Amino acid sequence: MAVKRTFGWVQNPGDLKKLKKVVGIFTAGSAENLDLVSNKLPLLLTYGLISNDDYNDFIAELNKTDIEIDYSKLKGKGSGSRTRKDAICTGIIQAIIEAQQNKTYSDVAGNSITIKKPYTDDWTAEGFLRWAISCGLLEYVKDDDKCKITPLGEELANAPDNSPAETEALTKALLSYPPVIRILSLLEAQDEQTKFDLGSKLGFKGEMGFTSMPQDAYLCDYCEATTAGERTNVRSNEEGDSDKYARGIASWCMQMGWVESNQKDVTETYRRKSYTAKLQTYSITRKGEKALIKARGNSSNPRLARVLMFEMLASNKVSSANYLRFVRACIIKALTSSDKSTDQLKKALKGYELDVDDTAIKDHIEGLISIGLEITENAGKYRLLDKIECLEIPARTECVKDNVVDIKDRVRNKLIHLDHKYLALIDLAYSDAASRAKKNADAREFEIQTADLFTKELSFNGQRLGDSRKPDVIISYGLDGTIVDNKSYKDGFNISRTCADEMSRYINENNLRQKSLNPNEWWKNFDSTITAYTFLFITSYLKGQFEDQLEYVSNANGGIKGAAIGVESLLYLSEGIKAGRISHADFYSNFNNKEMIYTA
Repeated sequence: MAVKRTFGWVQNPGDLKKLKKVVGIFTAGSAENLDLVSNKLPLLLTYGLISNDDYNDFIAELNKTDIEIDYSKLKGKGSGSRTRKDAICTGIIQAIIEAQQNKTYSDVAGNSITIKKPYTDDWTAEGFLRWAISCGLLEYVKDDDKCKITPLGEELANAPDNSPAETEALTKALLSYPPVIRILSLLEAQDEQTKFDLGSKLGFKGEMGFTSMPQDAYLCDYCEATTAGERTNVRSNEEGDSDKYARGIASWCMQMGWVESNQKDVTETYRRKSYTAKLQTYSITRKGEKALIKARGNSSNPRLARVLMFEMLASNKVSSANYLRFVRACIIKALTSSDKSTDQLKKALKGYELDVDDTAIKDHIEGLISIGLEITENAGKYRLLDKIECLEIPARTECVKDNVVDIKDRVRNKLIHLDHKYLALIDLAYSDAASRAKKNADAREFEIQTADLFTKELSFNGQRLGDSRKPDVIISYGLDGTIVDNKSYKDGFNISRTCADEMSRYINENNLRQKSLNPNEWWKNFDSTITAYTFLFITSYLKGQFEDQLEYVSNANGGIKGAAIGVESLLYLSEGIKAGRISHADFYSNFNNKEMIYTA
């Protein structure tokens, strides 16, 4: 059975010179190859930073005429029982990329040396490997789980440093990567965009793995931070996945001279208050415009092909990722043969045992455009202008959808007025992240997107609070205010006594408003005009005796009314408010210590 690897989206590696080093490993006799064999690997062995077995194995691999190396040998095996910073080198790519910090090492004879750490960690190494594969510089041999160099990779590896040949090879590689085309195209349309501007228009809307931090919320958090440490925390942590992709791709383009960066005062209004801070902005250069012309082709030069890995067609963070990739790959394949209408695409997809409706097809095509493919529509027919390479479609049996995708498809058809980006709330509500870090990240995103939905789409006041000893979200409209608790549960949520007690504590703090109860005084974020309060749990779906806990919270706090709502009902509620069928007063009249149920 083939090993599952992830390619396509690259978030962290950014140095084009290091990318070239990685590619050069695969060319016998290249500077990078010789440096590893003659200098880097012997140095690691001398100071006990690599095992004898790995040293001998790596030397043998690098001395082959036609180099084809196991993926795991390239990236390394991880830290094992050691911490990441103390782990020895276990991968060839780790050895070609030195780290930043200086460290002192001693050999068996007691001789010591202080140098930059001469190897990186396996996570960074794999990032560079994925980048090289995704740009068509290396080829991944799926059946063998090995990597080898491509003709374009050989061009780059053999080009002298800082030469026109090197620039040309990097140009071809980066312009073959669809998200680079997307970022350059967005900047061609409008200068001085921030990573949030770009990230909000990059990737598949309404899906985990392609979220963007609302810029107004970011500026609010940054400007209201009271210490340098808090501001650093906001800068470091408050960005979505698409924002990170946009920032990274813009950095690559800056190294090529296609994009330039400046600092600009950006002003946004959040909760009727204006915030201004300097943010990094990006603009396309004349070289960048010429790069786009080269990518798109003209009368004398053919359009450059796009390298599109199957894995690029959905993030691993989303439910049933392979199913979504399969649908999108089949749409691409159908458009490769001829222009097609939505009805013709539906018929083509049925040939792959896929029943996809018009709305979903349009969302998929919009997503393909947003990752950098050029698809036009004329007279009701879609046309794919790009030539696609490296897209391998697996068997249909490997690509099945689960209940979460069924729910999204069901809801999607009924959202006429509401932006489909909020379908991501379904993924977030049903999140079953395995690690604590991912759980925390998904929970944070659930809170951010919930606050964004109520304030941007539904005209409530409010914001995400979500830090220690604060409610997740607060919202208000007119005289009514609500404390919101977000709960992600893939298998349904039954309000526990712990959750009920936590909500009771927030209600009590808001009632008494004493700093001695909670020094952060989160209740001050409510509008001063509010006279009535409610509480709300938002989750995937409700089960068990949750209404008993709603009554418990209500009775313990003077009869305050609460409710719980599943994410599907939340989206139907939102559609109803947007369409004018449901008023804010209707919403507040539905707090009766029961589940709120809405249909479209």
